[in-house]
Amino acid sequence: MKQNPDQTADGSQSDEATNSPLADHVYGEILSQILSGSLEVGAKLPSENDYCRIFSVSRPIVQVALARLAAGGIVERKRGSGTFLKRRPSKRLADFAKPGDLNVLLQCLEYRIEIEGTAAAFAAKRRSDQDLAAIDAAHDRLRTEASSGFITPESDLAFHQAIAAATGNLFFIDTMRMLQEQTVRLLRVSLGMTTSSNTDRIKRVNDEHTEIYEAIAAGDPVLASAAMRMHLARSRRRLTDSTQDKSN
Repeated sequence: MKQNPDQTADGSQSDEATNSPLADHVYGEILSQILSGSLEVGAKLPSENDYCRIFSVSRPIVQVALARLAAGGIVERKRGSGTFLKRRPSKRLADFAKPGDLNVLLQCLEYRIEIEGTAAAFAAKRRSDQDLAAIDAAHDRLRTEASSGFITPESDLAFHQAIAAATGNLFFIDTMRMLQEQTVRLLRVSLGMTTSSNTDRIKRVNDEHTEIYEAIAAGDPVLASAAMRMHLARSRRRLTDSTQDKSN
């Protein structure tokens, strides 16, 4: 059987398809359609073959784009049934980022959930009084901003970097430094949407930071890791689920 150039011998997607600008384009186009509200949550998306015809691309390219949307929790792929809209990001997302950029932001969050969840646990076990004072100062800055109805990316980043520093491990510190540009970019989108949404959403973000701080202050690595992972997972949900704009 003739092998598709976008697939390996075992039928899996090749790096060429995974890293193709075409996959980025198709991802952005499908997400734009989702943001437009033309599909209801739970509705079935066009088939892979339909998307191939619509965008004039190969099936592996479409599969990569849909896989990225599924990884972000936006669609759900059911074997033998098709792809269904699981949740719709807020239409306001387009005010802060291009639809095609969302994939990179979600990948950054996915990575941070694992790295910073572990860092928070180490910080809870190893932090010195000086480390805790630095985390407390960053947390106090966040609280002050939140009470005024906003949180800046710089303050949010400083809090997470203070936690990384408290691990005493240069690799966690260097990783946060390496991620700084993408993290600030992510925070500008996430916090921009939060500030323009409602005060309850700002309060929830602040409360999540408080839970992380208190767990580290208590020296509880399990709780600190769980609080950090939950905070970043909720950040991801706020990016991908328009229902998070509503007050609880």
